[in-house]
Amino acid sequence: MVMVQAIDVSLNHFSGEILGALASCTNLQYLNLSWNAFEGSIPTSLTILKNLEDIDLSKNNLSGTIPIDFKDMKILQHINLSSNRLIGEVPEGGFFTRLDESTLMGNLGPCGKWIKLQPCSYSKYKQLSVSRKVIVPLLIGITIFIMSFLLLVVFFRRRHTSPTAPDLALNLGATRISYAELVDATHGFSHTNLLGIGIFGSVYRGILNNGRNIAVKVLNLQADNAHQSFSRECNVLKRVRHHNVIKIISVCSNIDFKALILPFISNGSLERWLYPREEEECKLNLNNKLRLATEITHGMTYLHHHCFVQVIHSDLKPSNVLLGDDMTTYIADFGISKLLVVNSMDSLTSTNALKGSTGYIAPEYGLGGMLSTKGDVYSYVILLLELLTRRRPKDDMFFEGMNLQKW
Repeated sequence: MVMVQAIDVSLNHFSGEILGALASCTNLQYLNLSWNAFEGSIPTSLTILKNLEDIDLSKNNLSGTIPIDFKDMKILQHINLSSNRLIGEVPEGGFFTRLDESTLMGNLGPCGKWIKLQPCSYSKYKQLSVSRKVIVPLLIGITIFIMSFLLLVVFFRRRHTSPTAPDLALNLGATRISYAELVDATHGFSHTNLLGIGIFGSVYRGILNNGRNIAVKVLNLQADNAHQSFSRECNVLKRVRHHNVIKIISVCSNIDFKALILPFISNGSLERWLYPREEEECKLNLNNKLRLATEITHGMTYLHHHCFVQVIHSDLKPSNVLLGDDMTTYIADFGISKLLVVNSMDSLTSTNALKGSTGYIAPEYGLGGMLSTKGDVYSYVILLLELLTRRRPKDDMFFEGMNLQKW
């Protein structure tokens, strides 16, 4: 455990208290326990981990106050404690001088003067602790009664309503978007709003009530490994923070509907620019191509070497590179990507189950080679050749052993 540098058990159903034994992972740099059901207080022992750079404890049931010793963690760069049941004074000084309000959003009552919170009232919390002995048993009884009633209501409603009318929105950030809003934004997921269809689903353009343009990636639940693809993409996009990698706005998910809400990128994919319709000409000049190649390099370098958890894209190609208004490049579509924990056996995953797009897959993957960043490098080289020559890897002109590399 001493050599472990990253722990990520997010998006599971773990419960109970966070183990203080995590303090034995003295080299730990990244800890993500979000989207679980952990309860109890935040262990003070976590403050012993002096190499810890990123902590995400959001979307749990943690209670109590924030350990004051967190302010003395010199290397700590990011912490997310949102959507818990935390109360009390936020520590002053150190890392906490750089916090913003979203870090603690959705808690019961944190207070303090370093961020936009209400001033602390100590008498309030003292009174609360006394009255709790009387109120809590009463609330438990009322809660059990209400929950029983609601379960009966849900049971009878499901018997008389269609199972395909989801209205549950789960958000990865401060933005919350419901299924009803998505239906309205995309005109009922109409064909005129359809941007494209992929292996795992369809992408629609939408406009929210506030005027924001979005792209809604709706999962095809009937596709093989669709749920795994959705989980992978959520896992990647909620971690990345780079101007050349697509960002996630929110996610809408329940048992029979899953969708990612992404920014709408106005100029479409690089593939569209490389291969315009017959009546159009390619508008990419050499300077454009050099800039695009450079920005793709920056994005992939971040994913491979500077992200908190190493990301292997596994499907880098022109259709998965988007271009913004000012021709800024955005790497997108992480449906078959993989997160690798440094010094973990996970980095030795075999690629017997071949994934990716024909022409862009590294040859060693076809022989069951081990998954690595070298596979992305191979795809990147093919993409560069395609960018310069405007020839697809499987162009009709290639036959009898000829390919883009040899040509």
